[in-house]
Amino acid sequence: MNAIAGENVSPAGARRPTTADAVAWVPSSRGRELAGLLRWVGITTVREHAGGALADVAVLDLPDFDSIALEHRERVDALLPRVDAVAWIVDPEKYKDHVMHGGYLTQFAPRIRRQIVVLNRSDLLSPADATRVAEDMRHQLRREGAGDIEVVATRAREGAGGIGELSQWLDSGIEAKRVVASRVAAEAREAARQLAAGAGVLGDAAAPLIEPARRERALSSVSRGALALIDIAGLERQAVAATRFAARRRGAGPLRFVTSAIYRLIGRARAAADPAGFLGRWQLRGSLAPAVEPLRELVASTLPTVPAPLRGALATLSEPASIEGRLARTIDSSLAAEVAGFRVPTSALWSVIGAAQYAVTALLIFLALWFAALFVIHDAPVGSVVLPYLGPVPTPVALLAATLLAGYLLAKLLQLHAGLLGRRWARRVGANVTREVRRRIDDDLLVPLDQFDASRAALQRAAREADDCG
Repeated sequence: MNAIAGENVSPAGARRPTTADAVAWVPSSRGRELAGLLRWVGITTVREHAGGALADVAVLDLPDFDSIALEHRERVDALLPRVDAVAWIVDPEKYKDHVMHGGYLTQFAPRIRRQIVVLNRSDLLSPADATRVAEDMRHQLRREGAGDIEVVATRAREGAGGIGELSQWLDSGIEAKRVVASRVAAEAREAARQLAAGAGVLGDAAAPLIEPARRERALSSVSRGALALIDIAGLERQAVAATRFAARRRGAGPLRFVTSAIYRLIGRARAAADPAGFLGRWQLRGSLAPAVEPLRELVASTLPTVPAPLRGALATLSEPASIEGRLARTIDSSLAAEVAGFRVPTSALWSVIGAAQYAVTALLIFLALWFAALFVIHDAPVGSVVLPYLGPVPTPVALLAATLLAGYLLAKLLQLHAGLLGRRWARRVGANVTREVRRRIDDDLLVPLDQFDASRAALQRAAREADDCG
């Protein structure tokens, strides 16, 4: 490593392990570009250089894989599958080491596309002996099934002059990778262009498959059909009836128990005063087929203008069952969101009217007792009240008439006030449901088509960026 760098970038110890930590030697011009890659492979010690012939390569010096320190071997095992090329460094004393041959070359040599065995410290041998050791190493590799891995002899202590063959191997590897990268880039550009052409977005702007104006008209028609099925007018009537039902429970006095029980027994409370239930039963009021027809026709009429490879996928979006299913789910989700917020309005006035109705009822009971006493006791003295046009009227009769009139007026006031609050709430509920249904239909019904357009736009960007990179 230091001979390749021409300086001491990876300190080597005199005792094993000679290298304890993985060190990366990278060109400074690529430091930022390689930072993420080095983090991915787990390298924290980085040395930079000016570039030169190795300006496009990062060289890693890994710990001794035959070290007694288990963590060193684990480090090598984790890094080897992630590199492009490997130089196995051996020396004349341990070039047949069992750990390297049995544990690494046998396992990793078949997986690594580019590798070399470096017989370092060959200066300890005569040239003839160095040649014999290198040839013996080649035969050993073939016997182990590692293939024809190149073996070169180096003398790292002599610096750059002692690693000529290794430097040539590095240079050739860089050039080979450039050729491969260039070919891969060209194939990627061509693949992106073919995909873009198939999607009909090569060169031109990726216009939406359906014009926005036509899309808006179709969605408006779908919304009208859906709202007609939901029956907003019926919903408002239910809301008014529910408000009046709530008003009777608070403002009808003692009779509220009777009227509420009767309405529940005959089912009127559920049938005519249940806006949430009314919305939940929307599918019982008809079919969605008329509502989705404008959308189906829109997608079907667009098919002839769509590139042939896309027609099959787009045609599935226009199937009636598919569109009806999406519309039903859209309506259900919008109604569920609105129903969750239903709160029947109330008023403190209803409690006041209810208290007054209790007083009216008490007075009616008193008058009933009075009339009963008059029938039982003959010739009981009774006062009279002089009324216009009527003259003297017995007090019990006048009081009964006044009490009944007061009860009627209180009931009418309760009905009118509850109707006023109910109509306000009904209009608000109707407007909210209408707005939510239209919003959900606009946002959700054509999501598959929007995703279709988004994919086409992404293909166009990819093709343009690939051309720019080329």
